[in-house]
Formats: sequence, structure tokens, C-alpha cells
Amino acid sequence: MEIFLAILAGTLYGLIIGIVPNAGATTGLVALFGFIGWFTAFDPYLGVIFVMAVVASSTTGDSFSGVLLGIPGANSAAATMVDGFPLALQGRATEALTAAIVCSTFNGLLWGTLTFALLPWYSNLIMIFGIPELWAFVMLALATVGFVSSKFWVRSIIAIVIGCFIGLIGMDPYTAADRYTFGWDYLADSVQIMPFVAGLFAVPEIVKGLMGSKTVATVKVSQKGQTWQGVKAVWEHKWDGLRGGFIGAFIGFLPGLGGAMSDWMAYGATTAANPNEKIPFGKGNIKGVIGPEGSNNAQKATSMIPTVLFGIPGASFAAIVMALFMYLDFELGTPDLVYDDRFFDSLFIGFMGATIAVCVICLVFTRWIAMITYIPYWVFGPLLLVFVTWACVQYTGGWEDYAIFILCSILGLSAKYFKFSRPAMLIGFILADRIESLSLQMFILYDIPKLLDRPIFLGLCVAVIGMFIYGVFFNKTRLNYS
Repeated sequence: MEIFLAILAGTLYGLIIGIVPNAGATTGLVALFGFIGWFTAFDPYLGVIFVMAVVASSTTGDSFSGVLLGIPGANSAAATMVDGFPLALQGRATEALTAAIVCSTFNGLLWGTLTFALLPWYSNLIMIFGIPELWAFVMLALATVGFVSSKFWVRSIIAIVIGCFIGLIGMDPYTAADRYTFGWDYLADSVQIMPFVAGLFAVPEIVKGLMGSKTVATVKVSQKGQTWQGVKAVWEHKWDGLRGGFIGAFIGFLPGLGGAMSDWMAYGATTAANPNEKIPFGKGNIKGVIGPEGSNNAQKATSMIPTVLFGIPGASFAAIVMALFMYLDFELGTPDLVYDDRFFDSLFIGFMGATIAVCVICLVFTRWIAMITYIPYWVFGPLLLVFVTWACVQYTGGWEDYAIFILCSILGLSAKYFKFSRPAMLIGFILADRIESLSLQMFILYDIPKLLDRPIFLGLCVAVIGMFIYGVFFNKTRLNYS
């Protein structure tokens, strides 16, 4: 019963936060810091189930505001919006939403099974990954997010450096001396991840919503016959959905790229595979909904592989999931976690259970769920901001918590305005300690001849160089992923 309630609560919460324009999984997960500690005292494994339910359901909810309002619930939902919103303007909103829900659910179940059911088997990779391999894998994560996932790769590298600098603030683990604290004792315990993540992601998106979002949905949803048409469309164009799922799964496994990249790549692959369409893409082609929607849940599932096994976030949302699991006393990327079968079972149950639950809820209650997007953003935007602020000031309860939250919010707003990659900054922040420790260990314990005898290390280094060459000289379709 407790497991069912955890899945249901996570599903409903994730669905609502996904539907809210300019919120999405990242903002919703950030808000969980305010009460996730309750699960630690009760049952931390229920907390894992709840978090994974939020991850799975928010991805499906993202589609609603994009289709109905032309305002994506998250960056990753923007690709669905390109053809979904024109379909809504044509009076086919329910068809578009149904197609999105069914395709997302199918790929979520497929890749969720292949990921979580086999995740302990993937853990065998840990046994062949030593310090040099882990170091190279971290560099691959940085190269991926720095050179490929952003339109402005120089700014992404700068963002990574800034994130690493902030992540190193606090006590030096080797000398026990304070570093980069500027004489502020509060920073001796490092910058807490909650205000950093909230300021970097949640606040800029809330401000954007309050300043520029539409307030009332002008598109009405009709249920007559369209639910079946959406299901039929997914079957007729199943290869577009499966192609999107494969792309999403592949991108998810590569650390640092995230949902926006996978969805846009899936959309691009769909348009390339269907060059002679009667209905042009961008004008209401249902394939333009099915392709990217096949990608999103697949990406969410496989991005947990590097996150869980290596402690390297597969995407920005995964970095927040990683932090939430740390609050629950689960240290990702450690060998001890590999033998915790209950933890892996909780990942599987939470993700798969919510994937099924959100599909049923959405298909049955589409008309009523859509009503949430009719509420003016100024109604729920301030409430969301208050909730996020409350979650950020729980560390000491003093003025310092507010000060750090404000400073991080200014940083997030500036990064968004000047197009410095916020995912890159977050990944730099998360990986700073690991970069430092692995670099010191590798350069102390290994010389050049020893490194040349490690084929996996060399292969990863070649991949890093390849990412650099491709991202700088050949990638002509980089996203404005700020």
C-alpha cells in the first residue's frame, strides 16, 4: 500500500509540475528538497520510488502546455510544441496529446525495462573502470556538454569553469584549510546544492513565465474521436516513435547532453526520414509529435545509468536526482550501492509504475488536466517561487541562506540572459570534487607508459578529442541550450 501511495503521489505531483508552463521536471525536483528528508526517517526507499515517479510523470506532463499554449513545460518539450501547437490550433489538440502520451509511455516502458531491469548487470562496468577510466569518463561528460550540446561552446566551457570554481568553495579536503570563502565562515561548508540549483534553473524559468507567458489557453480540447485517432497515429508511425526512442536512449547514456538535445535530434531525424510530406513539418504534422515524444522518457531512463553507476549526471535533472538521493543517504557511484538490490528495485518500481499510471490518468482525464494550463501564470508563478524559496532556506534558517539563494538566482538569470549554458555550469558544480580527486590520484599513481597500456582509457580520450573536433568544427546544428 505504501509503495502504491508513493507512486501515486509522485505521479500526480510530477504530472502537475510538468503541465505548468516553464516549470518542468527540474523545477519540480528542486522543490522536493523542502520535504524529501521526511522519507529518511520513515523509509528512504519509498523516497527513491517517489522521486523516480516524479521523473517519469513530469516528462509526460510537459507536453500539455506545449500543445495547448505553445509554451513548453520544459526545454525538452519545445520540439513537441513545433507541430503539437499547430495541431491544437486546428482543433486536434486531443489527438496530438494522445499521440504524445502513448508514444512516450511505450518508449518509457521499453527503455525503462532495458535500463532498470539490467542496471545491476551494467554495474559490472565498475569492475573494469579504474581511476584513469573514471577520469576520462568525467572529461567525456564535460566535453559533451561543453562542445556539443550548446550553440555557444566557448561560453559553455566558461560556464563549466565557473561551476567547478563554485563547487570547490569550502574546506580543502587535503589541507583542511578554507578556500575561496572570501572570509565568509558560512561558505566553509561549501555552497549548498539546493540554492545553487534553484537559483540556476527554477528562478529564471519562473521569472520568464511571469514576464512573458500567455495567461489563458485559447485552444479548446475536444474528446470526440480524437483519443482513438491519436492511438492510431502512433501505430501507423511506429517507426518514427521507435527511432526517437533509440535516439533518446543513446543520448541519455552519454552524460551531460540532456533531454532538449535528444528531443531535437529525434525531431530532426523524423523530418529527415520523411522528406516528402503532404503536411509540412511545423504546420501540424503528427509525426513531428511522435518522433520527439518517443525520445523523452527513453532519455530519462538511460540517463540514470551514468548517474547511478558512476555518480556522473546523465542530464541536469539527473544531477538534482543525484542530490536528492544523497539527502536520502544513498551515495551514487560507489561500489557498495551495486549490492543494494532494494535500491535498484525501487528505481524500477518508481519509474515503471509512474509511466503506466500517468498514461492511464492522462488518457482518461485529458480534458480536465488541460484546464490547469488555462490558469494565468501570475496565479501559480508566485506560489511556486515562494515554495522554492522556502525549500532553499532550510539549511541554517539564517540570513545567509537567503543571501546565497539571491546570489545564485542572479547568477542563473545572468547565465540565461547572456546564453551561458546552465546545464554545463551545474555539471561543473556537481563534478568539481570528483575532478579534483581523480586528477590528483591519476597523476600521482600513473605515469604515461601505464596510461598507454589501458585501452578503455585511450578509447575514452579519443572520444573526448572527437567531441572537441566535432563540436568546434563540424557541428552546424547546435542548440541554444542555455
